[in-house]
Amino acid sequence: MDSVTKCKQKYEGLVLSSKQDGDFKIIEYAHNKHVVVRFLETGYETVGRIGNVLNGQVKDRAKPSVYGVGIVGDSAIVVEGTKSKEYSVWVRMLDRCYSLKESRTTYEGCEVSDFFKFFPNFVSWCHNQIGFNQDGFALDKDILVKGNKLYSETTCCFVPREINNLFTNRKTSSVGVIIGTFKHGDRFGARFSKATRTTHLGYFNTEIEAFCAYKKAKEAHIKEVANRWMDKIDHRVYDALMNWNVELTD
Repeated sequence: MDSVTKCKQKYEGLVLSSKQDGDFKIIEYAHNKHVVVRFLETGYETVGRIGNVLNGQVKDRAKPSVYGVGIVGDSAIVVEGTKSKEYSVWVRMLDRCYSLKESRTTYEGCEVSDFFKFFPNFVSWCHNQIGFNQDGFALDKDILVKGNKLYSETTCCFVPREINNLFTNRKTSSVGVIIGTFKHGDRFGARFSKATRTTHLGYFNTEIEAFCAYKKAKEAHIKEVANRWMDKIDHRVYDALMNWNVELTD
């Protein structure tokens, strides 16, 4: 009986415990560098060296291991010695929704779709998105669906920083004052930020009048930015910006 046959008889069917991901079974021994194991909980199969397998140094990549919800799967997370762009974007997305950091209160109530929780799905989706491979573009969940709380394959897109910044500081008004307005003596002022500059729009007798001035200027600016990026962004993003409605509740 040769050594491979002896090892097959010795190891195949053996149930062992991994360092972190639970029990697995050796289902095939081809040679000492090719041992197939299957995790009992998820059914995930992977290949390892016999030494690593016996020491429990195998990972169940079908188990939610990133913030308790993200499944890495078999997609590569390291490319040429560094974390891939896809993985970095994916982890940041999960971090916003499932991190316990106090700084994440902005994302309270946000979730990630089951489709996006599986990293290989997210990778495939990214590769089909306009803007993913362009420098300065970021993942956005709010533009296609205003007020959206779900990161998903139908609600997300990639947008340049200039467009993203249009909506990153919506609560610009003072406490108790409508967005885009501020109290000035017995009157109300209106202003909005354009790039790094604040534009003052004048003073009005009522808060609603001031808001209307802000709304008109803000929506015009959004359209101006949309037209500047028209040829480089997803048509859905362009359409959403051209039809954007600034509301009192923003």
